Amino acid sequence: MADLSKEQRTTAEQREQYGREIDAKNAAMENVEVPLENKALADHEIPPPLTEEEVRAKVGNQNYRNAAEDNAPTSINS
Repeated sequence: MADLSKEQRTTAEQREQYGREIDAKNAAMENVEVPLENKALADHEIPPPLTEEEVRAKVGNQNYRNAAEDNAPTSINS
């Protein structure tokens, strides 16, 4: 903040006002009703798993082969 010119710096009042606006937006979002299409599916609504052929068609043959033949260990921290 020290390298900003005096005109570029925000005042304490501006920062407080911004904080109040963000708090108000967050409070408004807390009680939002979830649309019916975004709710979890019931067991009878869950589609069956994709076959290998369907997966290949969606991701491409080379991507499927690369993922299936990947022998590299995955990172623990990823």
